[in-house]
Amino acid sequence: MIDQGPAPSEALQEMRDLLHRAAAEGDSQRHFWVRYTICREALLASDLKPSLPGFLLQCVTFSRFQEFIRLYHPQSQKRAAFIEQELQAFTGRVRARPTFDVFEGGETPRRASA
Repeated sequence: MIDQGPAPSEALQEMRDLLHRAAAEGDSQRHFWVRYTICREALLASDLKPSLPGFLLQCVTFSRFQEFIRLYHPQSQKRAAFIEQELQAFTGRVRARPTFDVFEGGETPRRASA
């Protein structure tokens, strides 16, 4: 059986941990590169893609994100705050986007519950 990768909600939680790891001081390990790629691909393949923070679209690899976030600010606390701010904004965009209830003919917009 082919591994389909993590569900978007699992990928998002793991991605949050990976982003904070990248923002912290220290070296990265190959394991983090692989997990970042798997989680990123799962998120890009989901219906969450239009709402994702821009850096997840642009930073194809873990090392590219590390480069981006370390250029953002020299202090790891400020980098972590930026990540949380962007992820909270993402969550807000997901909750605010209209969805369509297929049981009502697909015509009635309602708020997403993600």
